[in-house]
Amino acid sequence: MPAERKPLAPKDAPRARGRQPSVQDRITDLIVELDLDPGDALPPEPELMRALGVSRNSVREALKGLQALGIVDVRHGYGTYVGTAQLLSMAPGLLFHARLAVRREHPGALRDIVEVRALLESGLIRRSAVELSGADLDRLQAELDALAADGAAARADHDRRFHELLYEPLGNALALQLIALFWGVYRQLEGEVGKARTDHEQVVRQHRTVLAALRSRDADAAAAAIAEHFADVIARTEQWAVDRARPA
Repeated sequence: MPAERKPLAPKDAPRARGRQPSVQDRITDLIVELDLDPGDALPPEPELMRALGVSRNSVREALKGLQALGIVDVRHGYGTYVGTAQLLSMAPGLLFHARLAVRREHPGALRDIVEVRALLESGLIRRSAVELSGADLDRLQAELDALAADGAAARADHDRRFHELLYEPLGNALALQLIALFWGVYRQLEGEVGKARTDHEQVVRQHRTVLAALRSRDADAAAAAIAEHFADVIARTEQWAVDRARPA
């Protein structure tokens, strides 16, 4: 955050023709113009009221809405801060609509979520084969060893962390957020509908294949291994859909 706060003189950003900017719009414009970073404090309510020319209630309602979107974080007794959750704030809405789809006999919602993750990871894994350092690969090995050894309760955590470590060194924060978003929603939905999970030994074997390709710096083999891993998950998801549609 800059050493000196810029004066609160918001400029209304261009909007769709005929639509006046809402108080939420104007607060987000202020955050951008003040050059605030995630975790930085917003100006206090009285300053926002004066800058925007609106009532305290209008400011508070706007902040509530922005908090629901993950844009701000309201900490009662401390103030309001620029949100840090970013895309993870989309998880409740995505999970809600996926649950509705499954309940309405459209179980392809599970497959769709896996396919999005597969597209993201298939594109990134080629970079990982080139850019990951020896230390990065050692961290992956340690996580894979933990995945193979630990009990069922911890396996999902190690599986998730292995995938995070595949791409963290690439520095693409947006990709990591998207992967985390779709991973979390899939796992929650999978548990709710009772879909059988992939065989643990098979998961370990597939992850070993991915790591071996990375150690060989073979981008094609790494991409093929990731594709095989997700094809297996999608196949199990589709089988679950068939079983669910079968008369009892």
